Amino acid sequence: MPYQNSNSFQNFVEKAAVHFQNKLPGVLYRNPKEDTVQAIFQNDSSLQEVTDFTESGFVFGPYLDDTLPVLIKADSKLSAIFKTDEKHIISQNILFNESVSEENRYNKLVEDAVRSITLGVLKKVVLSRKLEVATKRRPMEIFQRLLNRYPNAFCYYWYHPSVGTWVGATPEILMRQRGKKFSTVALAGTLQESEHPIPVWGAKEKEEQQMVTTYIETVLADQVEKMQRSDVETVKAGNLWHLKTTIRGEALPGKTRSIMRSLHPTPAVCGMPLKAARSFILKHENYPRRYYTGYLGEINLGLERDTRLFVNLRCMELIDQKAVIYVGGGITEDSDPALEWEETVAKSKTMLQVV
Repeated sequence: MPYQNSNSFQNFVEKAAVHFQNKLPGVLYRNPKEDTVQAIFQNDSSLQEVTDFTESGFVFGPYLDDTLPVLIKADSKLSAIFKTDEKHIISQNILFNESVSEENRYNKLVEDAVRSITLGVLKKVVLSRKLEVATKRRPMEIFQRLLNRYPNAFCYYWYHPSVGTWVGATPEILMRQRGKKFSTVALAGTLQESEHPIPVWGAKEKEEQQMVTTYIETVLADQVEKMQRSDVETVKAGNLWHLKTTIRGEALPGKTRSIMRSLHPTPAVCGMPLKAARSFILKHENYPRRYYTGYLGEINLGLERDTRLFVNLRCMELIDQKAVIYVGGGITEDSDPALEWEETVAKSKTMLQVV
């Protein structure tokens, strides 16, 4: 079904608002570096799930595989052009005071992880935390602020009455498949632009990025042919720098579900070895990530049944007048707890700037 063009973005917003007010599932999203915002609406409130990735619509997958990904069926579609308004790009000077107890707790968590890595139990583990802030902004307003602030990210506003409301601006693609053509990205390492106007990468960041790249190539070896990797490049996401490698190839027929199970979760959101890292996270993080570090995006849409999925980073869950913001970072043997804390503080600003 082709997207219906809306006369204006305001008209697009009004139609979406009516749909959500009727407590019907839907998602608004914009792909990176595009100016078209798309909407997929489901015309009933049933909870649909993805079982084998032959389904068509918009998928919202959890971090853990203990529940099935949620599917929003494309019963109707809408699109509109969003023009960035420079006057509404928010300053990066965000003040949010977190408790000393939370900082100490997270630093202790990093220390425990480094100790496990030193003992050889782990090579890397991604540790996250959440912070809760009050907000009087409606989800639609927050979404539009994300569109203005992060043109190079995948921005979305997702709602299902059985699951809740999530918004985000993620810089990381999980996979793209159109026909046989397949691509994915290894993204790791973080530096703050404010402290590093010209990024200079250290051994810790380079090792972390290489670890992710090697892992992806290994798990896809028997599912993707003619694999090629790009040179490592530096990319910017909001106020942060990252290292990125693009991996391309040809997916073998009928392997979409298998590829997904191999890729998710990647070392960039979990760690290595995968099983040990997941166990460490479940034991020590002490909160459920839910859909943070899960994945989302189009599956089998359009004439070419295009699939484009993103890792759910830089996101928040909206509950009444509260925003639950999720942030994390990769821990290796060289990690410094104080610096890791500062990295999560820097990442939290992505969402704090818009609530």
